[in-house]
Amino acid sequence: MTKKVNPQVDLMIIINTFVPCLFAFKYADDLPDELERVFDEWEDPQFLNDFFEEHESGISITIEEAIEKARSEAIFLRNKLVALAQANPNELNLLFKNLNNNEYTAKELSQQKARNRWLRLYAIKIDENNYVITGGAIKLDNQHYMKDYPHTNTELMKINKCRDYLKEQGVYDADSFQEIFF
Repeated sequence: MTKKVNPQVDLMIIINTFVPCLFAFKYADDLPDELERVFDEWEDPQFLNDFFEEHESGISITIEEAIEKARSEAIFLRNKLVALAQANPNELNLLFKNLNNNEYTAKELSQQKARNRWLRLYAIKIDENNYVITGGAIKLDNQHYMKDYPHTNTELMKINKCRDYLKEQGVYDADSFQEIFF
């Protein structure tokens, strides 16, 4: 089920995903939602090859090994989401952590990340076990701050824009989110 909520905001749609209580932004009609987009990229050998060639200085293994590692991590992360969907979606809080490692408590509409070594899913925490995926990226070991690298800075700008959008729509918990978007 999808619903376009604000025609003045160019195609910011929120959709259900295959995991209960996990939603995703969709930024254009002709593109997949952000959860599917990042998994498509992480499973695409050509995308990964181009990425690791561009960031070869950030890996200590061959490009071929990095591609295999990223694809393996993507499968692990997707399987973890599938397991949560089938068993207990109320454990999403175990998967997502604060985006800022120095924050120890979640605040209203807090920025979150789910990670598996290099791979990151970025989300806004709506309420306990309710998240909206805003994007994702490969974050290599030598890339400490999101703002310092174009591909992660883009994701940082998206998560900030999405959080602002949710606030503008009056979202502050799961009830307000469901009332406004579904």
